[in-house]
Amino acid sequence: MNSEEIENFMQDVRSDLGNLDELINYYNFLENHNIRTIVFNPENDRSFFEGAVVAILEQRYREFFRSKFNVEMDEIVRLDMLEIIRSNIPNIEKRLD
Repeated sequence: MNSEEIENFMQDVRSDLGNLDELINYYNFLENHNIRTIVFNPENDRSFFEGAVVAILEQRYREFFRSKFNVEMDEIVRLDMLEIIRSNIPNIEKRLD
């Protein structure tokens, strides 16, 4: 795996997060997980929301990385990926609100 492949992976993450409706439908957030009650009403704890969303998406992209490259994601790639996820938190929150 080279830097171009990793950059392509990061672009895939950005693209995936750009299609929030599909992502929300895939995880069935609004119906099965009752994410509005769990995430938005625990005394308005924003960090709980961010933690829940980041954990779910991090797992998704770690598995995607492992299936694509047949290796575990290293810490530098993981940190870059987490930054991309966190930068999309306001859009995700707005979409679920």
